[in-house]
Amino acid sequence: MQTTGDDEFQSSRIVSSVSTDPRAEHTRQLVFAAVRQVLSDRPTRVTVADIVRAAGISRSTFYAHFGSLDELAVEVLRRQFDEIGDLGVDWRRDDMIPGRAAARLGFGRLIDHIVDNFPLYSSALQTPHTRSAYDALVESYVTRLMHAVITLDTVPDDVDAKLVSTFIAGGAMTLISAWMRGQIELSDDDLVRQLVDLLPHWILESPTKETTQQ
Repeated sequence: MQTTGDDEFQSSRIVSSVSTDPRAEHTRQLVFAAVRQVLSDRPTRVTVADIVRAAGISRSTFYAHFGSLDELAVEVLRRQFDEIGDLGVDWRRDDMIPGRAAARLGFGRLIDHIVDNFPLYSSALQTPHTRSAYDALVESYVTRLMHAVITLDTVPDDVDAKLVSTFIAGGAMTLISAWMRGQIELSDDDLVRQLVDLLPHWILESPTKETTQQ
């Protein structure tokens, strides 16, 4: 999601951890709040200039925390993965929601979030400059799947949890990216249904009592 004028600031790095410096975290929170403020005006696109103006910080301060607008988009979506994943853990551990319903709710929250933040994400998953950002996004999704879904269910003996998580995360993000670019004509609800139906049947089964009590 690069715009003209931003290229000179672009970095290939992806932030792998959040600084423990409270001042740094305060600045990051200002940026996240600014993103929400900018998106509340329903723009057709989002730029670094929009964000720094809303946050009341300089461009150099922004780039001290995020190497690019794409990197920021990945971090925003990663936080959404974490939120959905934590809910999924609670749903499945307490056996509150059957497996298929939990998957539908999880994918539904993800698609709703992407729709609400579409200007931020619309080019982040399709430009050639964002391969490292995309890879980081998939890896984050893999981590959440393994924490919230795969390891809480009975994984078949002949299935490698990391491999199936990578397959699901990569496939889901590729499908969502194609949908965002208009290559797939589906409603939001139909996209969620397809994402759920494409999951392995053993993931959609409710965890056994023995599993949930571990």
